Amino acid sequence: MNVTYEKKQKMTFIGFHTEITYGEGYTKCPEFWDKEYNAKYARLWQTMKPETPVEAAILENGIGMYAICAESDNCFSYWIAGLYKGGEVPEGLELFSFREGNWAVFSTKGAIPESLQALNTYVWQEWFPKDGKEHHADGTATIEVYSAGDPKSPDYESGIWVPLLDI
Repeated sequence: MNVTYEKKQKMTFIGFHTEITYGEGYTKCPEFWDKEYNAKYARLWQTMKPETPVEAAILENGIGMYAICAESDNCFSYWIAGLYKGGEVPEGLELFSFREGNWAVFSTKGAIPESLQALNTYVWQEWFPKDGKEHHADGTATIEVYSAGDPKSPDYESGIWVPLLDI
């Protein structure tokens, strides 16, 4: 697990989300991928021919290359998302933006969800308390980043980006 610190420009994502209770994320996030993404869009990934505006947006914006975890009081919003390239936002999809700022960028290799869940545990139970950096505490979300390739491969690359308070 590696960490670097980077300044990133403003980013806008497009995607869809669900609400997940704290403590259920390691179960409910993979279930959301299976039910709302893999099952619904398996045909799309085989044909690469969108039949609906949502399917066109998935292909055009790379929806599925990112996930966003946005904090709230008793739960968090979990988004399956892609970088928004502009254009129409079809019904059922929404936009989510991050301001320009500094980020802690973590990366890992291994099959998901296990490798990403282990990275998430490391970020919040080891790095966060020891490093002294503060997560942007005003409800800002974190980003999960996925690479192309087989997510069950031991060489699969993924990561987590954590926004930092500007000092």
